[in-house]
Amino acid sequence: MSRKLKILQLSPRFPFPMDDGGKIGIGNILIEFYRQGCHVSFFTFINDEISDREINELKKYATPILLQHSTKNTIPKIMKSILTNKSIYIEKHSGKKILKQFENLIGKNDFDVIHADHSAMAPIAIYLKKLSNKPTGLRLHNIEYMIWQRYAEILPKYHPKRIYILHQAELLKRYESRIYSEFDICFPITEVDKKLALELSPTSKQIVSGPGIDDSYWVPDDTQERNPNELIIATVFSWKHNLDGLLWFIKNVLPIVRKQNPDISLSVIGKNIPDFLRNYKKEGVNVIGYVDDVRPYLSKAGIYIVPLFVGSGIRIKIIEAMAMKLPVLATSIAAEGINPKTENGIIICNNAKEFSDNIIELTTNFSMQKYLGENARKYSLSNFSWESNVNIIIENYKKFSGMI
Repeated sequence: MSRKLKILQLSPRFPFPMDDGGKIGIGNILIEFYRQGCHVSFFTFINDEISDREINELKKYATPILLQHSTKNTIPKIMKSILTNKSIYIEKHSGKKILKQFENLIGKNDFDVIHADHSAMAPIAIYLKKLSNKPTGLRLHNIEYMIWQRYAEILPKYHPKRIYILHQAELLKRYESRIYSEFDICFPITEVDKKLALELSPTSKQIVSGPGIDDSYWVPDDTQERNPNELIIATVFSWKHNLDGLLWFIKNVLPIVRKQNPDISLSVIGKNIPDFLRNYKKEGVNVIGYVDDVRPYLSKAGIYIVPLFVGSGIRIKIIEAMAMKLPVLATSIAAEGINPKTENGIIICNNAKEFSDNIIELTTNFSMQKYLGENARKYSLSNFSWESNVNIIIENYKKFSGMI
């Protein structure tokens, strides 16, 4: 019987509950490592209070290594990034005090490979590589500098915030262009990101390992009657770009479509929804808030919307919505990396007219709405598998560790 591959997984976030795209990506990689017979030691930061239930969930799959440390942006951290001319995103996850914590980790934990989720964890992984001489892999959930750059581009031209964000994007770009090649292997999430990664770091080893969908969990309740006039969005609103996109949609798209069809409504689900969004009830916005299980709501809605103008990587929430038989209207940035055609269930909408025209068409043609929803599920399940994509990572780690 072959021995288990021992993985030290480094994450910037506690993965449970898996209620946003970032945590879904990290959590499912961890779970699949476990399912495929790996022994995982899982390191992450604790920003907020974590319940015993959530810690016990982590213990099902890994040995936890938790460090109390805030990675939230603060004025002192922003000022320090200006004075030191360093990326705040990288520095807040890997200062000298944090790296010092890992010196004892080497002697106490036996592992074959170091797996880092996100560029934020790259400094720790490379530091541990020097101490242990173990192979390292970097999961590129995003090309991080692209998020900062796209954010800067939507800000007013001479706004001080734009100047700061653009400079931070450049610092992060320089860092990523250097650090990728220091890893034995990197796993971008899409072919688009692989191309960007190789442009940044031509000598780095890049192999695509996409996201997945749990087809036993994401099953629509076909006994529910769908409301073709109900639009729905489910995300985390503490990430300002999700909130900015939603507000843009409420102000620029919803009035147009409701003028033609007053029955059209928008259901909003997720964590950290600001109270002021409830003021838009008369405009057709139904704030549901956080729910433990989003599937019953997705089973009743007609169209899933993703008005996101800043981002990178892939939106796992989209492929989950597709698996729930929902046609998706999304911006090009939101749908990046998914690559379906319109008949596969995603319609690209980059402005108010494109969103409103397609909403009106689908809400007046329920047979088309249903057809696209059925095709969306087929596309999602046939193109996204955690088992096969995480197996790509595991097999490469076994090669680097000399196990095969």
